[in-house]
Amino acid sequence: MNILELKEFNKEHVVYMYQPEGRGEYGEIVYNFENAEAVVVKKAEDESERYAHKAKKKVEECVKKNNLPIKVIQAWC
Repeated sequence: MNILELKEFNKEHVVYMYQPEGRGEYGEIVYNFENAEAVVVKKAEDESERYAHKAKKKVEECVKKNNLPIKVIQAWC
């Protein structure tokens, strides 16, 4: 599970913070509208790549759907 929170949104990019399992420090993902790409700019502390990858994909999905929620709880099986 990830908790994603919108940190910043402007015409150039959108920034989401993500927190694996709702614990520890947040990581940060930036989606750049110019090149249509999300990048993990800061990994959350003590996390596997799986959480960052899932959060990155969720941010890309939200942008594609033109739906940028303030807070998202991302769960998977």
